[in-house]
Amino acid sequence: MGDGAFGMSGLDLETSVRSGLPITTVLLNNGGMATYPGGYPASKELSGVTYMSGDYATIAQGLGAVGIRVSEPSGVIPAIEEAKRLNADGKTCLLDIKTNLEGKRSNFM
Repeated sequence: MGDGAFGMSGLDLETSVRSGLPITTVLLNNGGMATYPGGYPASKELSGVTYMSGDYATIAQGLGAVGIRVSEPSGVIPAIEEAKRLNADGKTCLLDIKTNLEGKRSNFM
């Protein structure tokens, strides 16, 4: 999920922890909401609605999960391997993967 989507469904981590059903959530943290046509120009100007910041790994920890930060591409595979190990031990994980906010997106639907 993206960091914008985390605001709508991120509490599923707490449900996973409470239910004892370990999952791994991969969060692509690009610091913005960028999937909406037009990008909400008025809301962007008035309140910066498309710019986001957050330490989602720490939020995951506050919900009882394990938060793993990934800031370099070389860290993705080790983070996935660690999450698989933690899931096998019954722990829910969130991989907070920093990505770039791209101005150009695919038109594939």
